[in-house]
Amino acid sequence: MMKKQAYSILILCSILFSLAPLTMAEERVALVSNSIDIDMNPTLLPLIRSNGIAVDYFGEQDGDFKDYKYIIVLGGPDAIGHTGAISGNILLDSDQTKLRNGGQYLMHESEDLFKAGQKVFVLAGSDRDYTRTSVNMHISEIISTINAKPVQLETYNTITAAQLKDMVESRVDMYLIDLRSEQVYSEGHIEGSVNIPFDTLSNRINQIPRNKRVVFYCTTGKRSEQGAQILIENGFSDVYATIEGYSVYQSLN
Repeated sequence: MMKKQAYSILILCSILFSLAPLTMAEERVALVSNSIDIDMNPTLLPLIRSNGIAVDYFGEQDGDFKDYKYIIVLGGPDAIGHTGAISGNILLDSDQTKLRNGGQYLMHESEDLFKAGQKVFVLAGSDRDYTRTSVNMHISEIISTINAKPVQLETYNTITAAQLKDMVESRVDMYLIDLRSEQVYSEGHIEGSVNIPFDTLSNRINQIPRNKRVVFYCTTGKRSEQGAQILIENGFSDVYATIEGYSVYQSLN
C-alpha cells in the first residue's frame, strides 16, 4: 500500500513539474521594441528584472509574444520595424492623431487583447525621444501593475528652499538643475545652476554627471520631484528635489 502511495505521489509531482514551465511562461513579460527604442532605454530591461519580473525581448520580428500575460510595446504607429504596425493596431485613432501632431507622449493599456486575462501596455511618443519620455514617466506604474505592489527603487531626497540656500552658500559640490523654461530662467535663476527645462530632461540625461549630487528646483516643487524620480529610474542615486519653488528661495535673500 505504501509503495502505491509513494508511486502516486511521484506521478503527481512529475505532472506538476511538467506544468510549472507553462505557468511560469504565462507570467513572463514580453517587451516588444525595435532596436533604436530599446537602445535609447538601456535601463529598462534591468529595471524590470530588478523588480523580480522575468522579461523576454522581441526585436525585429513578432515571435510568439501574443501568448504572454503581460506585453509592453515601445513606439507609436510610425515607429520603424514591426512595432509601428503592432502599435497602430492597438492605439485608438485619437491617440494616433495626437502623437502625429507632435510633441506628445502617452501610455495606453488594453486588456484581453490577444487572449483572456492579458494586459498590453503601449509606451509611445511623437518621436523616439518622446517615447523615451513615456518610458521614464510610466514604467514604474506598469511594473506596479504587474507586481501588484510598489516599484522597488532607490529614493530621492527632498529639501526645502532654505536647505538649498544653505547648500549653495556652503558651496556644496553638486549639479544644480533649474527645470523651468529657458525664458523664465533667463529672467532670474540661482547662480551656478544649469537650465534643463523639464520637457527636455529625458533627452538630456546623458549630460548629467553620475558622480555628483544632483539637485533640482523649479517653480512650485512638483516638477523637481518628478525630475528626481526620472533620474532614480535611470540609475542615479544621490538625487535631491527642492519641494518649494524658486520664489520661496528668492524670498530668503
